Amino acid sequence: MEALELILNLLEKVSVLVSTALVFVLLRPAEVWLTETGRYASFRRRAFILAVFCPLSIWGIYLGFDIGGVTFNTRAVGIIVAGFLGGRMVGSLVGAVAGAAYAAIAPEGMAVYVFSASVLDGLFAGFVARRWGTSLEPVVLGAVGAQLFHHVFLGAIFTALDPFEGLRLASNVPLHAAKIGANTIGVLLFLGLLNLTLDLESARLDARTSRDQARSARLEALQYQLQPHFLFNLLNTLAYLIRTNPVRARSLTLDLSDYLRYTLARTDEETSLREELQQIERYIELERARFGDGLVFEVHSPPGELTSTLRVPPMILQPLVENAIRHGARDGQVHVSIEISVDGAARARVCVLDDGPGPPSDLDPRRADPSGRRSGVGLQNVRDRIERYYDGRASLSLTERSEGGACAAILIPLDAQPLPA
Repeated sequence: MEALELILNLLEKVSVLVSTALVFVLLRPAEVWLTETGRYASFRRRAFILAVFCPLSIWGIYLGFDIGGVTFNTRAVGIIVAGFLGGRMVGSLVGAVAGAAYAAIAPEGMAVYVFSASVLDGLFAGFVARRWGTSLEPVVLGAVGAQLFHHVFLGAIFTALDPFEGLRLASNVPLHAAKIGANTIGVLLFLGLLNLTLDLESARLDARTSRDQARSARLEALQYQLQPHFLFNLLNTLAYLIRTNPVRARSLTLDLSDYLRYTLARTDEETSLREELQQIERYIELERARFGDGLVFEVHSPPGELTSTLRVPPMILQPLVENAIRHGARDGQVHVSIEISVDGAARARVCVLDDGPGPPSDLDPRRADPSGRRSGVGLQNVRDRIERYYDGRASLSLTERSEGGACAAILIPLDAQPLPA
């Protein structure tokens, strides 16, 4: 009955100790430090373990109680865990601090014994962790072995110095076995919960990385959907100019090279609005191969650094400008402008305007033209990309202007940040 009472009491104390330790260990940056590697990280890790487990091991002393004339406490839990997490040096240092605190209040003649036992617990746990790691079997064997080692080794020394007292302390084997078992459960519980929590965090980070990679692939696929449609039109124009105006065709080919360098050679998923406007200027020069002076293009932006600081997905404006040219042209004449402003709701407003007959109904991506092809793919592409890029906080609208023509407007909250890639 004494052994059962001891186990229940120790487990009650151990649960308090383990719960408190987990709260400290799982707080950031503690969680980060416990997973770091390398020389500098190792120093921080050891300093953190010392700072947490020295007080917890001392607290375990004051959670002690007497049974059968022998005092039992839970200091060994914090010492052994420190040895497994920090190695032999950290384990023995925590053991020395806790052992010195216990020696100060231990019965006369027991100070050296309890101090040495504490140091040996930490040293033995650190040795097991270095040799076999911190999986289930080494933890159980290390926790049991550390306590058996100090009981047998120091018990033999104590018995040699004082045979009567040594035999009295060693005679109650069931109580000592119960203490070893309860402390081992505490160590196993703490390290098991810690490893489980770190594994779950690692799985969560892996899942987030997978989502980000999928998002990155989707954005890239959406971006490259833009290329064939534009290139087909431009190559047809080049084929015509090669026969009618070879000098102009050569110049246009060089312009195309600069244009493709921006669209195909870049590997990042974002750019500044200023760079995007510069790319639109290149695009307009290529389109002028078809329209000549009939294509008028203007950009109106507010003073300041808005265009330099606002981050956008690459190739986000070209489909809108392309639609404006396509649907706004009348008799070979088209006037397209981009107006950038900030509204009262702290949103950047980027509008692509034309003076054509207004937004055509076939820009609805759900509708098909007589040839069976879906129209408005470019517009839907832009909508999908900004929704993914800004996590749903940006929007695209297409409206008819009162003075004639259409307005494709992108609204981006100034505090919106792109999702991490």
